[in-house]
Amino acid sequence: MSRESHPQNGAQLVVRMLEARGVTHVFGIPGAKIDAVFDALVDSTIKTVVCRHEQNAAFIAGGIGRMTGKAGVAIATSGPGVSNLVTGLATANSEGDPMVALGGAVATSETLKQIHQTMDAVSICKPVTKYSATVAAPDAIGEVIANAFRAAESGRPGASYVNLPKDIMAAPAAHGVLSAPAFSGLGPADGGAIAEAARLIGAAENPVVLVGLLASKPRAPSAPIFSTILAGELGNWRTSPRTGCWIPPIWSSASATTRSNIRPPSGTEGIPASSFTSTSCPPTSTIPIAPMWN
Repeated sequence: MSRESHPQNGAQLVVRMLEARGVTHVFGIPGAKIDAVFDALVDSTIKTVVCRHEQNAAFIAGGIGRMTGKAGVAIATSGPGVSNLVTGLATANSEGDPMVALGGAVATSETLKQIHQTMDAVSICKPVTKYSATVAAPDAIGEVIANAFRAAESGRPGASYVNLPKDIMAAPAAHGVLSAPAFSGLGPADGGAIAEAARLIGAAENPVVLVGLLASKPRAPSAPIFSTILAGELGNWRTSPRTGCWIPPIWSSASATTRSNIRPPSGTEGIPASSFTSTSCPPTSTIPIAPMWN
């Protein structure tokens, strides 16, 4: 039955919210507590991909998030359906991959009863997500879904979980879709800091930027860079007790194999630490993550 010939229910509003966020595919497994949402997906522009296991659905959604920069969506039924999503949620959250998981739940009146597939999914998912919440009323559907996508895609991306009780999905939902904001990121950086960074880069002969995992995201600029899990230690350069020269920890702690494959910035090890001041930078033009001449 089309949307136009039947009053909108909660499940249909959930799907309309997904469409408004640009979702093209959802990945999951149907079940009694979430079937209303699967039914609403049939009449939508979104393609439903039924997976063999909820964990697969979560990992696929996280992969979509990593490739596109927009939250992938996984969907599962209540109880073990949602708990099977947890490993994928934890991975997406730790790896910085945006994804939103939708989980079915028993009716709100049965939440505290020990019946089939009753589970406090919000509490289970909270430690492994940026946002975990339940839709407590039809009027809250738009707000909760919007918050889930904002949490998943903003700042350092990660996972969100939305709990969808069966009775809320079947109830009439009078509200419309909440439009996504045109811009929800952070404001511009300090002008002086930008100018100084540009000066350092402009004066560099062989700029090298040490970046972390988020450099693999779609929004990252195309630039000749190499990544290292030790990049965060760049701010802790030390001086050699033998020569008094700067030694970056990423270099001094590297294995012989690594040192043979990755050369340190030209000139780094031959520059005395005493030659630097708080306003100068080594001519190696390594862009520091933290001050290295304190």
